[in-house]
Amino acid sequence: MGVREANIVHKYAYNFVESISYRDDIWRVYDEVSRIVSIIHNTKLNRILQSPTTSKQDKESFLRNLRQSEYRFVNDLIERLIQDENYDLVLPTLEDVLLKISKSQNEYDMVVTSFQALTEQQKERITAIAQERFSVKIHNVIEEIDKEILGGFIVNVNHRVIDTSVRTQLGDIRKKL
Repeated sequence: MGVREANIVHKYAYNFVESISYRDDIWRVYDEVSRIVSIIHNTKLNRILQSPTTSKQDKESFLRNLRQSEYRFVNDLIERLIQDENYDLVLPTLEDVLLKISKSQNEYDMVVTSFQALTEQQKERITAIAQERFSVKIHNVIEEIDKEILGGFIVNVNHRVIDTSVRTQLGDIRKKL
């Protein structure tokens, strides 16, 4: 994405978040936008929206089917992107909305990658550590399983990382040898 597109995405997301920042249900809006982002990722819709071979009518149709939020202003944002023919900017705009909501509330999703599923007690301990280390609140804990890390975990909160994985520790030992 170029500078021009990044500025357009920022403008859409900034105006959207400014218009909802007063709402008591801002985290429900966040969850709704997050749901739409997940649909785009899971269906690989962004590839279609970016494809020069997909017709404008098809892109509009796909996005209008996606535009089924219970929040009128979420639907309005998607419709504005359609009207401006910025189909390829829908995903980056929605992702930027999520980031701007998190920043406005100083509350972020935490992605924990581990070798196996974590217990609730482990999630609580990792959440407490991340909140203290990064001085933020954790909104959601998103768990990912990756057998290649061999053990330990990797925590990612707002692009900041705690990596205690065995894979990284072995890599560090290898570098020292």
